[in-house]
Amino acid sequence: MARTEFLSDIKFWRKLAVATAIVWIVAQIIVIARFWGTPQYTDMGDYIALAKRCFAAGEWYPMIDDVHSNCIVALGFINYLILQQHVFGTVDFNPVLNLFLNIAMMLQVCHLGKKFFSERAGLIAAVIFCLMLSNLFIIVGANTENPFVFLCMSALCLVFSGKWRLAIGAAPLFALANSIRPLAVIFLFAAVVHFVITKAKLRNYAALLVTYALCLFLIGTFTEKKIGYFVYQSTTSGNNLLQVANDNAKGTTMTYGSERMFIDNIETLTFLQRDSVWSARAYSWIKENPVKYASGYLLRIPGLYVHDHWALMSHWQKPDSWLAWHESDGATARSAFVSRMVKNVLMSIPYYIAFAFFFYAVWVNRRSLLFAKSIFLIIFVTGTLATCLYPVAFRYHYPFMFAVIIVAGWGADTFLTKNITRGSYTKKERAGK
Repeated sequence: MARTEFLSDIKFWRKLAVATAIVWIVAQIIVIARFWGTPQYTDMGDYIALAKRCFAAGEWYPMIDDVHSNCIVALGFINYLILQQHVFGTVDFNPVLNLFLNIAMMLQVCHLGKKFFSERAGLIAAVIFCLMLSNLFIIVGANTENPFVFLCMSALCLVFSGKWRLAIGAAPLFALANSIRPLAVIFLFAAVVHFVITKAKLRNYAALLVTYALCLFLIGTFTEKKIGYFVYQSTTSGNNLLQVANDNAKGTTMTYGSERMFIDNIETLTFLQRDSVWSARAYSWIKENPVKYASGYLLRIPGLYVHDHWALMSHWQKPDSWLAWHESDGATARSAFVSRMVKNVLMSIPYYIAFAFFFYAVWVNRRSLLFAKSIFLIIFVTGTLATCLYPVAFRYHYPFMFAVIIVAGWGADTFLTKNITRGSYTKKERAGK
């Protein structure tokens, strides 16, 4: 038996995937136990505070008190936290729920890799998913990423089945995901593109899009009856855009121009009025400074994918302990920043390996990207371009990483076939069919 013959044995990859998954699940349980009840910072702490306020008032989010807030944010996720309080009496069980969502996503990655490429590609993708640092520590925080990506991936699995009845089931999942983060439209777009590529029948489009519109209408109507405004997703676009559309913006950082955010008698304005003012100011600045905005936009693209250490940083360190370098000067600050980035890079090695196989797959199999296999590249590209219109944080790349990982599994499978296990696979398997 050749030294590398076992690499062509699908039983080996099945065993490796199962063993890796078991170790990964145990590691997550240990992480949950170690950090149970840890205080949440940044957006996660705000989400919990909003959920607890609504729960104490015996209402769902948003409440009438939120009409004169800066924005309505992640209403689907905050109501998910409120539901947890009704069921468990606390949000402390959120990491346990995240664990199950994480396991489900790992299985979905394996399923999609197998469906679009090969069984070995799917198994390798599952292993990569388990090795990513973010997929180990993300479960602890009250973050929107887990439920959002789980809903989107579940919806895509239903759409990719090709059955119009399952497309009906995908629509409410997309709508719920959209109520958590408006980026769900990226995945809905990918679903429609898949219909076009696979020449799906008109009823598939109708089943998905009509049902999706109906679900958005129901969510908006529910909110309108509570607060008098038709809201079905976060209303943060003006606020977010102004963070990168002001004279103090530094490209990749979230920088408010205090004078740009100030509004006379702001307490009398509704969230929609405030966002309208901020949107107008942002668009006006972009019109006057198109080159500066464009240069910042280009900087945000690589900045979005710097490393995979964000899940570890976000949950247990106060924001100023890892963002202070943006506003600090001097040799000490630069030294601390370099030291931190070196650590981040070392802990992100599986993440960089995934991207290496991703780009390898895209290049070597570029002729196949004109067909259904291109759907994951479409998600990655459109998601990145849309996200970078606004300020980026290290975690904002996470919703697109499952697509990168699936293609990376294909890349690793292709590499093994071409360079190590040549002759062990049939022609059909080498084609990734």
